[in-house]
Amino acid sequence: MSLADRIAQSVIKKYNELPKRGKPTVKGKGTQTKEEWTVLAGFVLENTQTSQLECVSLGTGLKCQHREQLSPYGDSLHDSHAEVIARRALLVYLIDHFQDIFTKQDARYVFPRHLQLHLYTSRCPCGDASIEPLDDKLSDSTSEQPKAKRQRISQDPLSIVRGHQDFDSLGSLRLKPGRADSIPTLSMSCSDKIAKWNALGVQGSLLAMLMAPLYISSIVVGDLYNHKSIDRAINQRGVSALAGKDLPRHYQANICSISHTTVEFKKSQVYLKAKGVDVITADASICWYHGLPPQKSVALVNGSKQGAKLALSGCQPHKLWPSICKISLLNRFLSVYEKLEPQGYLEFQQHIYKSIKQQSTEYQQAKRQLLESSLFKDWVQCPAMYESFDRNGSIN
Repeated sequence: MSLADRIAQSVIKKYNELPKRGKPTVKGKGTQTKEEWTVLAGFVLENTQTSQLECVSLGTGLKCQHREQLSPYGDSLHDSHAEVIARRALLVYLIDHFQDIFTKQDARYVFPRHLQLHLYTSRCPCGDASIEPLDDKLSDSTSEQPKAKRQRISQDPLSIVRGHQDFDSLGSLRLKPGRADSIPTLSMSCSDKIAKWNALGVQGSLLAMLMAPLYISSIVVGDLYNHKSIDRAINQRGVSALAGKDLPRHYQANICSISHTTVEFKKSQVYLKAKGVDVITADASICWYHGLPPQKSVALVNGSKQGAKLALSGCQPHKLWPSICKISLLNRFLSVYEKLEPQGYLEFQQHIYKSIKQQSTEYQQAKRQLLESSLFKDWVQCPAMYESFDRNGSIN
């Protein structure tokens, strides 16, 4: 079995071990039933010395919150696409096991050389990577997508495009969701986010204060696979954007290998349609990370824990915070940072989320260099009003 198939199998096997909570279900009754489908993504660690693979995080999902639904307290998710959930779950794993995984070298913690990080996704990432495969698919059938009244935000050929619009605009940044009749969000496509991870690392700005950037070694894709499109979207855009830039130490335009897998995810749109089933997109998402017992996997709806009785105003109670939301990750990070950098921790105690991220100077420098490039200049950054909370959920 190829490495790509083993990586896919590792994530799917872990998914199958999780309880039914949050997984796709059958909607409707009698002859009017439809089966929900979803996307599965996961991160897998490979020990190159032993060839052992271990799934350390996974996520499912297809939904996003539009601007009117966003919480300013960091207590819910803005983006519940599978790849984004899997990556946020990876952050929990890295924070919780930081001292077990990383070793300190020259004032920075580094990832072991014998470990490689792989990303599996059951469907080609939304956005630029999937535009050509979707265009080919739609050219063979009648599109279900309503015709857009306006396809572009501006006439600049490299400006932001709504997800499934303007199929000729290759290399463009795209906003979720794809449907033209849906409310726009502030969330960039998964293709764009993975391209950003390829330039800045998957660890994000908080962990970058402690560690060197961590890059994906490979991405394994199931349905709608098109090597050329994926390479352009997640590798070559970053290479072009950072060409000639004097990046901070350890930062680079990473090029990850790209592989196809034929291992089937049985809750995918392609698999279910091949069975002749009427399908509908799943409402819920699942989050799991290594260290969390399978029966404790988290089901999410509209960015919050499924079934939670949410407060009508203010920050949600701590027990209702999803483990992968911003405020949860901030608290997890500060707990580790206090142990490793006590002096720096004292300075951060009263800071808001956004200002703490700004202290990650090398990461922020690399980010500015990426977003100043013509290919990424129209990136929609999260407004400050959604990052002005402190670790207790107070707005400052």
